[in-house]
Amino acid sequence: MRSIVPVGACFSITVLLAFVVLSLPVFAASARPLGVVLTADHARLDNASATIGADVFSGDPLVTDRGGSMRITMGPSQVYLLSQSSATLEPDANRIQTRVNIGTVGFSTSSPEQLEIETPLGMIRGADSKPIFGQVSVLNAWKMRITSYEGTLAVTDHTGVEKLILAGETYDATLAGASADTPPPKGVTGAGINWQHVLYVAVPLVVAGVVACALWPESPSGLGCW
Repeated sequence: MRSIVPVGACFSITVLLAFVVLSLPVFAASARPLGVVLTADHARLDNASATIGADVFSGDPLVTDRGGSMRITMGPSQVYLLSQSSATLEPDANRIQTRVNIGTVGFSTSSPEQLEIETPLGMIRGADSKPIFGQVSVLNAWKMRITSYEGTLAVTDHTGVEKLILAGETYDATLAGASADTPPPKGVTGAGINWQHVLYVAVPLVVAGVVACALWPESPSGLGCW
């Protein structure tokens, strides 16, 4: 009996060590930063003041105060937050998903297959392999505005219906059955989207575009406005 106890203990320790060693790559992958802060002004990262060069990890709250802005690079992609916006980054298979909670978030990438934008009304991604440069303003849980400055955007709502937004186009998207005075019922995830085309020459859009371009300098991929 005395010889059985040490053998059992050694076996348990061996199994435990093997589990730890095999789990190390998983833990390391989950702790890998998804992006880096390029610019920050009156912005917060993980509930602290955002600083240039700071790493952004999965689930870190990205928040800009009134008049603030923040720009983040993620490999071939970039996202920026304008004033009073909130978002998070999360890994999803071989891509990075930017979850927009509220406010205005712009995005640009030369590899559309590596970036998705999640909103309360649906998912935004590049419609093909060509570079994209766009912007989404989430006004509330049932209304948003989407603009494509470059490339074609594909927006898929919770019913699986897809809407294509071409370069130079802007659309207001409203959850079917909801209105500004009546919030959508709780738990409604299968409602479609009502689309309304917005003229590109509208003053608010032009202003937003100018701000977006100002925050988006030239890059080797040629993305941006100038």
